Amino acid sequence: MFSTLSVMPAQSISYELFYLLGLPSAGLLICLLTLRITGETKGWRGTLYFSSSAAILTLLIMAFNYSHIYFIFGHADWRTEVLLTAAIGLFSVLFSLVRLSLLVSHRKGSLFKRFPPAGLLFSAAAATMIPIVLTIAAMPPEVEALMPGASNRLAPYILLFAVAAGLTILTDRYREEESERKYLELHEKETHYMSLFAHNPDAVFALDDGGRVLDMNERAREMLARLPEGVDLQNLVDWTTDDQQDRILQHYDRVMAGHSDEIELELWISDEPTHLILTSLPILIENRFTGAYSIAKNITDSKKTQEKIRHLAYHDDLTGLTNRKYMREYVEKLVDGGEAIPFHLLFIDFDRFKKINEMFGLEFGDKVIRNLARKLQSALPEGTLLSRSTADEFIAILLPGCDPRQAARQIAEEFSLPFRVGQQMVGMTASIGITCFPEDGADSETLFKHADLALLDAQNRGGGHFSFFNRSRALENHERLILERDLQSAIEQGELVLFYQPKVDIRTGELVGLEALVRWRHSTLGMVSPLKFISIAEESGLIVPLERWVLRTACFQVQSWIREGRQPIPVAVNLSQIHLMQSDIVECILATLEHSGLDSRLLELEVTESAMMHNEEQVIAILRRLKQAGISISLDDFGTGYSSLSYLHLLPIDCLKIDRSFIKGIAVNEDSRAIVEMILTMARQLNLRIVAEGIEHEEQVELLRELHCFVAQGFYYSKPVAAEEIYIFRQLSS
Repeated sequence: MFSTLSVMPAQSISYELFYLLGLPSAGLLICLLTLRITGETKGWRGTLYFSSSAAILTLLIMAFNYSHIYFIFGHADWRTEVLLTAAIGLFSVLFSLVRLSLLVSHRKGSLFKRFPPAGLLFSAAAATMIPIVLTIAAMPPEVEALMPGASNRLAPYILLFAVAAGLTILTDRYREEESERKYLELHEKETHYMSLFAHNPDAVFALDDGGRVLDMNERAREMLARLPEGVDLQNLVDWTTDDQQDRILQHYDRVMAGHSDEIELELWISDEPTHLILTSLPILIENRFTGAYSIAKNITDSKKTQEKIRHLAYHDDLTGLTNRKYMREYVEKLVDGGEAIPFHLLFIDFDRFKKINEMFGLEFGDKVIRNLARKLQSALPEGTLLSRSTADEFIAILLPGCDPRQAARQIAEEFSLPFRVGQQMVGMTASIGITCFPEDGADSETLFKHADLALLDAQNRGGGHFSFFNRSRALENHERLILERDLQSAIEQGELVLFYQPKVDIRTGELVGLEALVRWRHSTLGMVSPLKFISIAEESGLIVPLERWVLRTACFQVQSWIREGRQPIPVAVNLSQIHLMQSDIVECILATLEHSGLDSRLLELEVTESAMMHNEEQVIAILRRLKQAGISISLDDFGTGYSSLSYLHLLPIDCLKIDRSFIKGIAVNEDSRAIVEMILTMARQLNLRIVAEGIEHEEQVELLRELHCFVAQGFYYSKPVAAEEIYIFRQLSS
């Protein structure tokens, strides 16, 4: 509008509101229509849209322009040749301008990269020329005569056609550049694809929409070259066994539906199984399935590695048998199955195997284990599952119908005679614990625990036996296992307590000494007698820290009574053979006395006769050092040992304690009385003190009085009592 007004004579212009509002709105409408009707630009439809868009825009622009002239002057130049010339010129420019505009709008980059200066210049020229040419075409002749140069009417049209030609040339040039760019991009992508396809370390196949192989890379050709003759290489289904063909068909059904999918396959290539992971990706063009790419990754080595790891996890490397982990999972499957099929579980442990390792070394021990495994397999019924559990322990499951007693006897017979291992003859016996499902347990954990307890019961019977799970014996064995487990922490955490049993002068009833006896206040089992845990302490090596705790506690207790102003009472502490043979025994006892401040004359050490006779020279030397320090030595349980009495005068002892087994029958058994009399006579000749143990009845007291044995200890006077009750007892006795 403003271009038209700019070329009009000033005296012919009449400004109205319509010019300012109407025609700009019309121009905006033309732009919106242009965007709408030129959305498709490809193929013959693109040509049709370009043509129709240019035609519609030509009609609209001419209509608006002629209306403009008409509103200004009241009439316009409607001559056909002028109107047709203007329309053709306008159409040619608009057609080229629309093509160029749509082309550059789809290009990428900055403004001048998408729309180079030449294109901008010609577009600006076209936008400038259109209103001028149309104004000249529509202007009435009388107004046109007033304009200078109006007689040269062809010049604007020639210039307009020249601009249209320039736009067409530029557009075609830009289209060629765009096509070349896209070709280069496509070629680059195709090169990348071909590189990925050809150099992929896995086998890659290109398939058509029917699932037949169109192309493959070199790795795929190498793999297929090893397939049996007669296999259709174009049909992937034919490469596999019948049981996997349905899986492949289902796999490609999912791919043809437009979904990627992955399955694991097994091919027999060169008479060997080859495991593949087949990953297929659909090729979709305009949401239409046109084929697929399949990548076959060879995982055979990985499978072998997994199988090797699994074999190592579930098998014993030394014997080749399955291990405890495998057996536990196998038993879990048996007990968790729908049918409760009964079976027997055997725990087999070879006695004294530890000594073979100590004597001949671990390498020889491994050879023995391999022989044990072979002999066990031959002794057990056919079909028995045998596993190695620990060093010399095996686990077997007897199938239904197999007699466990007969199997145990066969094992005993197999190992009844020594067998040769290398240059050595080895004799082994087996202890066997037996449980039955479901009678002895409804789950694997219970069965294993009960089989272990049954094995412990067989071992406690001396080895070379078999035992079925027995609940009463299992409770005892279970308690023993608990004590073994908790004894160390009991010593460290103060669960042990000392009780004291009085030694009494039977003539006056006066308290003349105490024997310190340890008890265990267990957190779950309550007060535990030393008869139950002393043997455990000796077997486990905990007897030394246990007895040192007793010694230390007793010394501090007596010294505590003395500091309270009470009458000193000698205290006796038991020493085991193991403790007595410790190299630092003397130093430890003397250090305890020094630390507690107790007078050594108030400490008495009770040593059993069997401990005295073990390594006599060393024991005598130790006892002499202790006696020189002022400590009394008492020979406990005298008369029950196997030593010669001729050694008695050599022992540095101060007291003999007559064993309770002789005291028990002293009132009714002449032999017991005679032995007691002999011991008393011998003790007097050696100038030794005498204490009678196990006094329970008045008759025993009277006989001892007659025999002039005046110091006694037993339930008749008092049971072992806590430290706080000792002086109460003393007051009562006095």
